[in-house]
Amino acid sequence: MNPSASNSGIALRRVAVALCALLAAANLVQGLGGGLARLGWGSMGVGAVGLHGAVMVCGFFGTLISLERAVALRHASGYIVPLLAGLGGVAAWGAGAAPLALGLWALASIVLVGLYLWAGYTRAWSLHLGVEALGAACWGLGVAAWALNAPEAALRAWMAFLVFTIAGERRELMQMRRLPQAVQVGFVVVVGGALAAVLLGLVDAVANTGGAALASGLWWAACAMLALWLLRWDFAPRQWGSAQWPGHTAQSLSVGYVWLGLAALLGLAGLAGVSTASQAAGHALWLGFVFAMVFGHAPIILSALARLRPAYVSWARWAIVLLSASLVLRIVALMAGHATALAWAGAGHAWAIVWFASAMLAGVWMGRKT
Repeated sequence: MNPSASNSGIALRRVAVALCALLAAANLVQGLGGGLARLGWGSMGVGAVGLHGAVMVCGFFGTLISLERAVALRHASGYIVPLLAGLGGVAAWGAGAAPLALGLWALASIVLVGLYLWAGYTRAWSLHLGVEALGAACWGLGVAAWALNAPEAALRAWMAFLVFTIAGERRELMQMRRLPQAVQVGFVVVVGGALAAVLLGLVDAVANTGGAALASGLWWAACAMLALWLLRWDFAPRQWGSAQWPGHTAQSLSVGYVWLGLAALLGLAGLAGVSTASQAAGHALWLGFVFAMVFGHAPIILSALARLRPAYVSWARWAIVLLSASLVLRIVALMAGHATALAWAGAGHAWAIVWFASAMLAGVWMGRKT
């Protein structure tokens, strides 16, 4: 092997990782800004506010997840996916070009599915790989639903993108653990139920079959079962008392699993007629569950993506406390119809994310000095 070619390849990968990380950060800031503007903090364009959820899911999480997958799969073409996802976010809020953004996100989803198929063909097929590939497919299905002006179906498909990706990754980490056959089957049943909910919602959006309530009920029931499955069988709850980053990860993930269960209960309450519960359910999943996973996995992801090993920062654990407290405030404010409290809850979400980002920066700085 030519050493200069090898060094050149490493340098290009580092540039790609840095560029994708920058795009993810820009989309996160814009997505948070749109969410805060919706709650009354400042003002932004109508398009930016309306697309805040799409930018967060596709522009930020799509970039972050696909970047981590590109590094893990060790395939140069994999970096196309986070670039497409990140640029799609910029097209949405920077150029106001929603159709272009949707096209870039759809292409990113297709390429990501292709990468999973390539990994299965060249390495080995596995349950967790299949679940993650389904998540990537749901990303594209959500884009299609959004283009068809079916926001409820789109949001459910995007939820599945994140939930399947997380569930698949946690299942991958549990490969060495011998699980009872019924437990393994239960995981597959939960994933199958969630996928059926996504497909039912899409069919209803296209053909108006009247199955929206069934799709929603099936989705939240699957989320409830997944939360119970993770709390019972995942490693994280059993490592709650671990020291330093392992303990931080265990606590963040365990709290996230609880939020997934609470989101499911709120979603089912919404179907039972509690109008504000449905809105609260979505934010409990997006913020309480998904961001808890980000907080928990960040020290590991930094090491994998950028070869940075952050020193342990004890105050990083307060981020999940602040996020959870602000989510409780948001749910209460929604139920009470209190706009001011709702705005402060949104500010609490943003502060929790900024707090954690600051802890990671501090940890990286301290790690480089030691």
